[in-house]
Amino acid sequence: MYSMKILIVDDEFVSRKKARKILAGFGECDVAVNGNEAREAFVEAHEEGLPYDLITMDIEMPEMDGITTLKAIRDWEESKGIMPGRGVKVIMLTAFKDARSVLPSFNQGCEAYIVKPFDREKLEKALNSI
Repeated sequence: MYSMKILIVDDEFVSRKKARKILAGFGECDVAVNGNEAREAFVEAHEEGLPYDLITMDIEMPEMDGITTLKAIRDWEESKGIMPGRGVKVIMLTAFKDARSVLPSFNQGCEAYIVKPFDREKLEKALNSI
């Protein structure tokens, strides 16, 4: 099927575990518990020559929220000459369903947005759409 390198970013253990269980069939999964860890893992993966293909990102997290993290990732990609749409694919995976969360997520460059609770079907549909 797929063979991707995936980063799951969520501060909730149960959400990380569920996402990892579903996404493990699509490739190698790493986890980060906040935006700072995610940004560091993303940059390190690029520096090692093994960048992530997909990031699932929660919005409400300690230290750095998901929208700020997404912006930091897109800014880093731009600084390295990675054109919009050619970088890592990002699925926001969050409890927020209001326009103040959805619109900024897409404005910062996410490819899909899933409202929790999520299941295999929702994740697979988002993966197929990107």
